This record gives sequence, structure tokens and C-alpha cells, in this order.
Amino acid sequence: MSPVNSNSGIDSPTPVQPQLEEASTVVSAGREVSVYHQNQSPLLCLPYETKSMIIRYLGFREITRLAKVCRHLRDLVENDKALERAWFRRFPLRHQYQLKAMITRKDEQQLRDWLAPFADEETIESLLKQRESTYFPAQLLFTNSKLMSQCKKFRLVEKAKIPHANFITTATFSADSRRVVTASWDHKLKIYGQENGGTWEEKNTITHSGAVRSASFSSDGFHVLATSSGYDKTVTIFSQADNGYWEAKATIPNVHNIGSVTFTADGRRLMTVGPDHTVKFFGQRDNGSWELKDTIYHTSSVSSARLSVDESLLAIRDINSVVTIYGKGAAGSWVEKATIQRTQYAILDISANNCHLLTRAGFRVNIFNLQADGSWKEADTISHNFIVNTATFSADSCHVVTASKDHQAKIYSKRADSSWQEKACITHNDELTSATFSADCLHVVTTSRDNTAKIYGLQANGSWREEANISHKNRVPPATFSADGRLVVTPSWDGTAKVFGLQTDGLWLEKATVRHEKGVMSAIFSPDDRHMVTISFDCSVKITGLWKDDDDRMSVTQRLPEVGCLFV
Repeated sequence: MSPVNSNSGIDSPTPVQPQLEEASTVVSAGREVSVYHQNQSPLLCLPYETKSMIIRYLGFREITRLAKVCRHLRDLVENDKALERAWFRRFPLRHQYQLKAMITRKDEQQLRDWLAPFADEETIESLLKQRESTYFPAQLLFTNSKLMSQCKKFRLVEKAKIPHANFITTATFSADSRRVVTASWDHKLKIYGQENGGTWEEKNTITHSGAVRSASFSSDGFHVLATSSGYDKTVTIFSQADNGYWEAKATIPNVHNIGSVTFTADGRRLMTVGPDHTVKFFGQRDNGSWELKDTIYHTSSVSSARLSVDESLLAIRDINSVVTIYGKGAAGSWVEKATIQRTQYAILDISANNCHLLTRAGFRVNIFNLQADGSWKEADTISHNFIVNTATFSADSCHVVTASKDHQAKIYSKRADSSWQEKACITHNDELTSATFSADCLHVVTTSRDNTAKIYGLQANGSWREEANISHKNRVPPATFSADGRLVVTPSWDGTAKVFGLQTDGLWLEKATVRHEKGVMSAIFSPDDRHMVTISFDCSVKITGLWKDDDDRMSVTQRLPEVGCLFV
């Protein structure tokens, strides 16, 4: 058949339909039986474009099995990039956008540098030739995940060690994975950048007015939000100037709840909770400065606020423990939509589809569902025997996981009628420190003071099954997944951070261990999965690159027969 690009239009030439060979006479139950294939399969008789559209309605498992039926369907799946696109569709739309942005922001040399640790030159050249394809990001990310999954061990390359004079509070990557910002009680912010060729260099050291509680990049990577844990709880926005240096562009004093300060998705607005009855939004002017854009005046003093993923919904909790839901009106202003009259309820999370809300009251987590009339109704209660530390929705809004001091994590899943059902209870021998979903919503990792982390996987029947039990020699702070959900890093106070990867056979394998002189309090992957940052009690941050051993670097074409069993 004629090859067809993944972005082919409806006027693509229809390939000649294959003729199936007649089966040979076989013996069955002691008799000779001849099977005739004079009639073609109805699917094979359809035009190429129609078959392609049908395949696009199938899930990843179905497409994987379809590719095994015959050579013609295998070629159709391969030419249409059906596997790659079905794998990519597993991620929520917002995460798809972030992954695409991470790829498209890299120039050709940066893409080569990114692929080099796991792909040979043949694979790199083959992929870059298809850079103009509509499905290039999905194809590139799928291939990267495939190669990393096939790698049994990672070779770790220390790229930089960032020292501070006091306790380090945060270390965070920019969305394009090319910058790292660290914050410390020594009043310092340090920004490191990746050069072409893979080296990391210090770009700026910024002295803050007080001990820095947190620092994070805006989505475009051109601004840094720093919060001070001093008496006045100051928020400072730093922006990158044309000469590459970072300058303070705005300072907002007396922010009531530092934990509620956040950049909006476009990176051009900032939400703060004031000491009065207000939630304020600051926006960036064309000249780079920042100004107050919008203020929500609440009836009581605001204790916390949470913005939904798409920024169309805002939940505010006041000192009277009343949760008020605000939505965007026709003119773009905030309008009160509903209230939840409950006491001692803290807002934990808003689902990505804006239809569910999590609140906490002591030993309980309550799930609220949005009703047709705009009100919110309590749908279920997740009960524990002690205080709940965390609770969060999966990115597809279909699951909830809680982590409690009662040594348990519970997973609830949404039924077709929007009710909720307990699907798993994960037990540890001590207090849980976290429970986190992977971006593709197929796995959960829990961490505990009992020196272990556990990975549970979602099964085809909707149940959750333990797939890995990771042991350390001291307590395990929150673990994180890689952007594709196929790697987990578990930091520990024992001075190590272990990297586990999901193999093509469905097993989780330890692939690398980062070591510090003292305990590791945090470890995260870069958005492009090529680096990790680890924070240690020795007042240092390490940037570590992930590489494949040279003797195990094989091309995609050499491993093509394995593609059907990947990620199922």
C-alpha cells in the first residue's frame, strides 16, 4: 500500500485493497476442512480515510490488538500514527497542551540534545524528518516513553550542585525544563539555566527581603513568583529582562494566605488572598509592570481560596467556615454562584471538569457534586480514623485519593450516575505523607513514615491493584510521577531518591538512585523527563540528568516488534 502521512487530508489517494490468501486445508477433529477467503473482511474493503476515522474512535488496547490481526491493519495503524495518538489521548487536554508546548518550544538542536540520551542517530534523524507533521509531538513523546520503558537501568549524570547557606524550601523547573529556581531561608533565590549541549549554569542569585518560603515559574518561564515567610508575608514577582537578568517587577505586601498565591495558567495574572475580606487579581501591563486588575469583596474575612484548572471557578472559604463558589459572569466579572453552609470545612481540591469539590472536616473528606440548578450537593463522605493529610482528584475527574494519619489511603471512583464508590484501601504501617495520581490517571503512588512507598495500578475491570512496594531506610516524603506517568521518584530521609520505571511487561523496576550526604526531602522530574532536582537537608540541590547506558541504546526500528505490547 502507499504510505500516507499522519496528517493526510480527505483527498489522500486510496490504496489498493489487499487480497487475502486462501487458507490451506487443515485437519480438525479427524476431518479435512478447507477454509475459503473468497469474501473480504468488510473493514478491509472500506476506503482508507474511513478506516482511519474508525480506528480513531478506538482506545489504545483495541488499537494494539487490531494491529496484530494482519499486516494490512498493522501498516494502517503505523502509517496513521494511531498508537501514538491513542496513547497521547490518555492524558487530559490540559496536560496534552503542556506536553505539546514543552516539545514545540525546543528548536532542532534542543530536540537533538533531548533525544540523544536514549535514542541513536538513526532514530533521531527519522523523527526530526517528521517535525512538520500534525502529530509530531505525540509521536515524539510516545517514542521517548517507549525507549525509556525499554531501558533497564539509567546512568545518572550530575549536571549541577546548587548550594545555599540555610534550609532550602523549594526547587522547581520551568515548563520548558530549561530553568531551575531554588528558594532558601538564607534569603536567596538562585536561577540556573540549561545551555545547548546540556550543561547547566547559574544565571542569577537574587537577594530577597526575608527568608524565601517558595518560588515558582510562570507557565511561559519569564516570571518567578517568590513568597516570603517573614512577618509581612510579602509576594515578589521577578521577570527576565532582555539582557537575561532577573529583576523585581512588583512587590505585594501583607498577603494573608501565602499558600493561596498562584499564577494563572497564562502566566500574566496573579491571585492573592488579603488580610481583609478580599481576593485580588494582579495583571501584567504591556511594559512588564504589574497592577491590580480585579478584586472580589467577600462578606467575611477570607481564610483561603482555590482557583479551578480553567480559572472559570473560584472557591473561597471564610473564617466562618462557609465555602462560597464564584463563577465568571457574562462580562468576565466574578459572580457568586452558590454557598456550602458547613462548619470546619477546608477546601482541598476542585475537579478539572468543575463538577466536583473536595472539602475536609477533621477525619472526613466530603465530595460535593454540581447540580443542574447550579447548587452543590454532598455526594459522598470518605471517612478515616484520624486526620486526613491530603485529598485530590485525578486529572480526568473520575477518581479521588486520600491520605491520612490513620495509616490508610483510600481511592474512590465515580459511577455512571455520578455517585462515588470506594475501590481500594491502601494500608501502611505509619502515617501517610502523600497520595498522588499519575497524569494519565492509571496509577497512584502513596508514601509513608513507615519507610515505604506503594504504587497501585488501575485494572481493566475498574479495580486497583498493588504493583510495587518500594523500601527505604527512613521516612518517605511525597513522591512524584514523571510527565508521562511511567517513572516514579521516591525521596527519603535516608539520603537517597529512588527512580522506578514501568516496564513493557507491566512490572515496576528500580532504574537509578540519587544519593546525598543527608536526607532527601524532595525530588521531582523535569517536564521533559530528562532531569531531576533533589533537595537535601545538607542545604544543597542537585540537578541530575537521566541517560541510557551506551551499550543498551537501540533504535526504534530495531525494537519495532515490541511496539504492540507497550503501555497496554
